[in-house]
Amino acid sequence: MAEKERSGQEKVSTAIANELVEFANNKLDAGVDPMVVASALRHAAANFTAFAFRATEDSLDTDSIMEDFMRFLQFYDRHHRGETRSMTALERLVKQVEKE
Repeated sequence: MAEKERSGQEKVSTAIANELVEFANNKLDAGVDPMVVASALRHAAANFTAFAFRATEDSLDTDSIMEDFMRFLQFYDRHHRGETRSMTALERLVKQVEKE
């Protein structure tokens, strides 16, 4: 896969993930327990991942899927516990521009 295509797919993936987080936050605002929301998102992710692989000739690559999940989970665990480095002013500006 070409680097430009991969970069474009990563941007779309991040945008969709942000929409799902917004949906989850709305559920929290409505009073749903955060662990219930997290469980529902994992359930939906498993369901849709299996569906996406069914649409291809590729076999379900659980090792790669679990590696991705663990990488994201560990990163966001550190992030939410305040253990990741703060963004620089330039990084915040770039993030703001990307949102607009």
